[in-house]
Amino acid sequence: MAEILRMRNPIQHYAWGSREVLARLQGRAVPSPEPEAELWVGAHPGAPSVLLRDGRDEPLEDLPFLLKILAIDAPLSIQVHPSPAQAVAGYEREQRAGIPLDDPRRNYKDPSAKPETVVALTGVELLTGVQPADRLRSTAERLGLDWLRAVADGGRPVLPEVLTLDDDDAGAAVAATVAAARTAATDDPVAALVRHVHDRHPGDRGLLVALCMHHVFLAPGQSLHTPAGQLHAYLCGTAIEVMSSSDNVLRAGLTGKHVDVPELLAVLADEQAAPDVVDPPADEHGRRSYPLWDERLSLSAHELGPGRTVPVELRGTTVLLGTGDRALVRAAGREWELGGGESLLHRGGPSAVELSGAGRVFTVSCR
Repeated sequence: MAEILRMRNPIQHYAWGSREVLARLQGRAVPSPEPEAELWVGAHPGAPSVLLRDGRDEPLEDLPFLLKILAIDAPLSIQVHPSPAQAVAGYEREQRAGIPLDDPRRNYKDPSAKPETVVALTGVELLTGVQPADRLRSTAERLGLDWLRAVADGGRPVLPEVLTLDDDDAGAAVAATVAAARTAATDDPVAALVRHVHDRHPGDRGLLVALCMHHVFLAPGQSLHTPAGQLHAYLCGTAIEVMSSSDNVLRAGLTGKHVDVPELLAVLADEQAAPDVVDPPADEHGRRSYPLWDERLSLSAHELGPGRTVPVELRGTTVLLGTGDRALVRAAGREWELGGGESLLHRGGPSAVELSGAGRVFTVSCR
């Protein structure tokens, strides 16, 4: 027997979050009292969603994915996530070493990988992978960066060279890069990136890593998957993210948190490929479907509009998340309003559902 329950979802207050995006989406006063970075829909033990059943709160205890709305107002840390085998090995190693889970030096908080897929709601800027040597060489010549020229001409993998610079050389390289960006042409995209990152993270040596990465612009509706071992960082924009419920992050810069360079290099994939942006077409019902890392999971965006009723068949465990104006969900003679940032949980099934109203509804299902 199927059931549909309303959810209440927590917001994470990280420094890089917006004071407007989530508040405006949920119809609250703007600006919010503190930065609001992520709305979480899931059973993560650190901030689980709550199910509303017969006027009572019921903690959500089991969901095989974590769905988020990201409200990015400043660059996030440059990071990489381990593979399943690396996560298990790292977690067990740190357990044997007796490192407490809340120790800031801890790299592995759980024995799980952390694949993630993002879908842009607005334009989203991000960094991913590493540019080929010829492009880095071109940037070095245009901006007059001796440190980048040496890295590009060294014939060795770029990231180990940049990440293992000693503090004095890294500091000098950051200063030279910022100075070059300030005198470069105003329309130079690399110089603009440097200025943006430096304004938010002044003096951080992660700037050197950022300069070596692919700078990607996602249009609304476009998607990007980040596999294990891929270096990445979000810069700005609003997006949906689907990921596994893990906290395993190895950082490479743009952060005040622990940076473990040897472990980061051990986790990095040898191939730091150019991004593969996914831009699926809409079907006759305005539905766009996005591939996820696990064939048991599915992600769809349902575009609503005046006079349109969108049929959806829900099977198993499914989250429905509204990201715009109010939508109406009808199933088995019942109706639910779904506002921006509001969600429903479906269990059981199959259930024939009709969506109508305005805005966009995302569904994430697990078979």
